[in-house]
Amino acid sequence: MTKLIYSIITVFLMLVGCSNDLSTTEKQETKKNVSEEELSFEEKQKEIVQFINDDMQNIVNYETEANQQLATVSGENFRSDQELYEVLTVKVIPTYEKAVNEVKNLEVSIDELEPLIKQIEVATGTYYEALMLEKEALEKNDKELIEKSNSKAQEYMEKITSYHEDMKNLAGDYEIDYQLN
Repeated sequence: MTKLIYSIITVFLMLVGCSNDLSTTEKQETKKNVSEEELSFEEKQKEIVQFINDDMQNIVNYETEANQQLATVSGENFRSDQELYEVLTVKVIPTYEKAVNEVKNLEVSIDELEPLIKQIEVATGTYYEALMLEKEALEKNDKELIEKSNSKAQEYMEKITSYHEDMKNLAGDYEIDYQLN
């Protein structure tokens, strides 16, 4: 079951991309600390596109890397609990911690993105808990903790699905083509 959950999560981690090409200068101008009242529709639109294509992509890259590392020792590639534990503790968890830290450092200048940042923060925190529970389960050889880990992974999937729905709605409000990759 754990193997299936992590395989499914890998698919969900490929967040999104938007079609709207912004130059580096435009991206920097949009990120400046400007009060929301001063931002035009187009500037808000650019901020949202930058958030999706740049800020979220950094997080997705770490999540994808962590799950690719996990996939080398789970599912069809599973050989032993010891090998899974080692990859989990040495590679997967430290890599995923980078995703969690990226989320904590997100900054935006429009209020509409704040709840989405909270959603991502909660979702990545939930998945991190799943990884830590799996680590503990392997240390203690505890099937109950494995079930809790799987439950947290499922909870993550629900939270990330909700995030995508909310982001798609916000993107629609700003005439942005939001697509899951």
